[in-house]
Amino acid sequence: MVEQILKPLKQEVDELFEFALDRTANLYPLKPFRRLLQQSHQRLQEPMRVAIVGLIKAGKSTLMNALLGQAVVATGSVEATFNVNWLKYGEKSGLLVHFKNEQQPPEEKSFSQLAALTLRPEEHQDYLLSIKYIEVFHANEILKTLNIIDTPGLNSTYEDDSENTKQFLQMHGEQLTEITQKQASNADAVMYLFSHSLGQLDADLVEQLQGSLVGNTTPINAIGILTKVDFYASDPNVIDPLKTAQEVAQELREHPLVRRLFYTIQPVCGLLSLGAKTLTDEHWQTLIQLTQLPTERFLALNRNANKFIKPYSDVPISPTQREKLLQQLGQYGISLAYNYLQEGVSDREQLTENLLKHTGLEELRHLILSHFGNRALLIKLGTSLQQIAAAYFQERQRLQGEALEILEEISGKFDAIRSKEHAFHELDVLRNYYDGKLDFDIQEREQLLQITGEYGISCGERLGMKQGERATIDEMIPVALERMQYWQARANDYMTGNGITIKAANVLARSYERIFYRVQKAKEYLYI
Repeated sequence: MVEQILKPLKQEVDELFEFALDRTANLYPLKPFRRLLQQSHQRLQEPMRVAIVGLIKAGKSTLMNALLGQAVVATGSVEATFNVNWLKYGEKSGLLVHFKNEQQPPEEKSFSQLAALTLRPEEHQDYLLSIKYIEVFHANEILKTLNIIDTPGLNSTYEDDSENTKQFLQMHGEQLTEITQKQASNADAVMYLFSHSLGQLDADLVEQLQGSLVGNTTPINAIGILTKVDFYASDPNVIDPLKTAQEVAQELREHPLVRRLFYTIQPVCGLLSLGAKTLTDEHWQTLIQLTQLPTERFLALNRNANKFIKPYSDVPISPTQREKLLQQLGQYGISLAYNYLQEGVSDREQLTENLLKHTGLEELRHLILSHFGNRALLIKLGTSLQQIAAAYFQERQRLQGEALEILEEISGKFDAIRSKEHAFHELDVLRNYYDGKLDFDIQEREQLLQITGEYGISCGERLGMKQGERATIDEMIPVALERMQYWQARANDYMTGNGITIKAANVLARSYERIFYRVQKAKEYLYI
């Protein structure tokens, strides 16, 4: 009830779009601008668009499948996904193929044809190259909140890449990079995948995120993901791959470039996440047979992936079965499963639940839905306002008379939304915080993150209360009042901060004032 006292931003924005569309109706010179308004308004009603971006072979498709909890897009030994997959919610699974030639109407395809349309068999390259993107409709709960854009990947060549990959990248690598750049720039938010660490190739591409590669990438709309954590298991000195990955992620968070661009870096075992969720009876039976091996023999067998799939007289499991299990869980997952079964886990569902605890997947899902989801409208609206402003500056060059007057009137009203909406000012403060421009102490920085919604959007969470969203009105009022008074004084303390810091303090004082007003009004309503 507290959050509903003030007029919702969405209602105000919807009313403005309706006004703008009414004013531009039947005016031919404003037809392109009106089309943009229609598209922008429609986009606000849709789920948030999140692009998955990274170097080719960084594990993008595996991560996407892990998030969905099922194998939807193709993965495997093929080095490059050819086209963009745009995953959306649909009660009935299916595909809609869009072509670069806009005169060619989209084609409906069955869901089973997705792999053939996105991988790169040479005999179908001409057709694949004609595809602009593929809409993939699927009944998955997370797609009700987010549209996920699986990009082909950014061009790169490693020394250990196969000749097939190198030849492919020489022919099409730049084109795939351009496609990825365009799709990412049209997304509301980005998840950028790192492989193991911030290598030079990653660093170069991350640096480009500040420029033309993705556009306005900031910690507000970007999360970094450390992928292929499973492969830390191949290092005999690593006892817990996820813990090691968390340490690497922490080091990455301290990197100035990373801190400036990403909200955080989250490690995820993509292969194990997906493998645990899609474990079959056949995999289960193979694991049961593996537990019959003495521990010492199992450890020797699982020490090396190539040795794991070779035939042995003392291992009563075929190499084919072991290879399937290795592809499903990886060495790390097989080792964990063996230990859990030895400890007494006796059913597949329990094993899956235990394995997922070692993947970081649930933490990532929560992070995506809270960090992106909590401000989805604001991020989408920010994108729309940027596009409308750009269109205004372009259109005003060719318009005159009534059309120009209406264009300027509408543009002015959208500018006013950006300048008067307090949540945008909070985002500006957050950007300055992540850029290291604010002269706040540790406690002030923590309160900044709380009040701007980084830890949750309820009044209690924004006040940093231990009870969080369960905090009562009587508990919140004194905290809101104390914080409001503190930041009002801080905003007037010109001796302990630069201009940007003082401006930020003013914004935060206003934020606490708004919270105080809301909880006070809520208390009044309770006693009516």
